[in-house]
Amino acid sequence: MAFTYVHVLIAYGVAVGFIALVLMTAPNLSVGTSRLRRIVKFTCMTVMIAGFAVGGVTLVWGFVAHSNGLVYFSLVPLVIAILTSNFMSRNAM
Repeated sequence: MAFTYVHVLIAYGVAVGFIALVLMTAPNLSVGTSRLRRIVKFTCMTVMIAGFAVGGVTLVWGFVAHSNGLVYFSLVPLVIAILTSNFMSRNAM
């Protein structure tokens, strides 16, 4: 079975379709961009809260179990949460 990028094209099409749907159903462009900004802010907050929660739990679990692997693995969601937080603060969300 050959590896293709069909899944990437499908995800891109769904994302563009969603953005077009939000913009086309708005009464004007400023309301549409405001809605998109609210959606991005909600998504970023969800990723940030989930990243801090999962990273914190994994970090504590790694310290309790004396597992270096879990401690290092807990850094991945924490870094994602911090980068998302920096993205939000840089873009004034």
